[in-house]
Amino acid sequence: MDLKPYLKEHVLEAGSGVVEEEVTLGKSSVTRYLGEFWTSKQRQGCSLHEISYRACFKGQLPGFFIDMLSKPGDVVYDPFSGRGTTIVEAALRDRKVVSNDVNPLSRVLAEPRLKVPTLEEVESRLQEIHLEKGGSADIDLSMFYHEDTESEIVSLRKYLIAKGKAADDVDLWIRMVATNRLTGHSSGFFSVYTLPPNQAVSQISQKKINIKRDQTPEYRDTRKLILKKSKSLLRNLTLDQRASLNAAGASLMFLLHP
Repeated sequence: MDLKPYLKEHVLEAGSGVVEEEVTLGKSSVTRYLGEFWTSKQRQGCSLHEISYRACFKGQLPGFFIDMLSKPGDVVYDPFSGRGTTIVEAALRDRKVVSNDVNPLSRVLAEPRLKVPTLEEVESRLQEIHLEKGGSADIDLSMFYHEDTESEIVSLRKYLIAKGKAADDVDLWIRMVATNRLTGHSSGFFSVYTLPPNQAVSQISQKKINIKRDQTPEYRDTRKLILKKSKSLLRNLTLDQRASLNAAGASLMFLLHP
């Protein structure tokens, strides 16, 4: 398959910052492409990528190779999917996707962003979910959460477990956002200051962090934070992008092979 015409049109367009040059290696000449795809000054990508996760990269990086090595309708496979940056970017570029990661958290964070509900659907569902007071987890999480926040998290977990396989795209979206808000560095998370979900610390280590920072878990409104993060994730998503994501979501495959 000759990708040169597509490459010229979509990767080397004016203002892309990608430079094409010929390099001589012995008696052969090869084409080299130069560009910056992992800098703080790069152009803003799709807001749907903004999922808190350690060791992740910007969407523009896989986007360059997706454009260079495939065409719309092709299948893009990511063997180490993580938070799903590559497959989400591939879906946004009208590719079909296959994802693999040994960690089941990958699917929790990635799949709902290929089957995106509306903000109104998310808000309505959050109001339907009964969040009880007075509940607690089966292990001590007091060093991470205010008791009322912990109770809301436990209630939400019970709701999702009860839904089981009947959980729809809105439920899975809420689960994804809530999972991503469990622990983190700011008031936008359910917890006091700590590490993100895929790199959580132990109870003992969190107590040390609390002492060092002189902090005590404050109440965080889980409904409010889930809705706020949903608004942020969906803020610049266009109708065309929604259509591309949903098309990829209709045929996606998630694998859990080591």
